[in-house]
This record gives sequence, C-alpha cells and structure tokens, in this order.
Amino acid sequence: MCIFRSSQPRPDPSVEAERQERMEAETATTKANKQAALQKRVQGKSKGGSATHSLLSGSGGGIGFYNEYT
Repeated sequence: MCIFRSSQPRPDPSVEAERQERMEAETATTKANKQAALQKRVQGKSKGGSATHSLLSGSGGGIGFYNEYT
C-alpha cells in the first residue's frame, strides 16, 4: 500500500467528451467576440477629431500659469 499515491477516479468518457465540446464552443464564442470587438475598434477610428493643444505655446502662458481674469 502506497501512502503518497492519490487514487482519483477516472472521469466518465461521455462526461469528459461533453465537457470538451462545451469548452470548444466557449472558445469559439470568445474568439468571435474578440474579432467583433476588434472590427468595431478599427471602424471607430477616424482621422482628425480631438487634437491635443500645446500647453507651452498657447495663449495661456504655459504650464502653471494662472490667469485670474479668464
């Protein structure tokens, strides 16, 4: 008798096959969702739009400049 050996029961082949099919279907669904999200992100990008304006060369005077009149 071996003390350190674990004797786990073998899984039922039909249950194991069902679990494998479920995992494959879930993987396919996840892959399709990722592809759809990527397509949406690519189509959503447009040229132009919100440009970042310089804080150093603007009319405000630069970083840390406080104008109490604006």
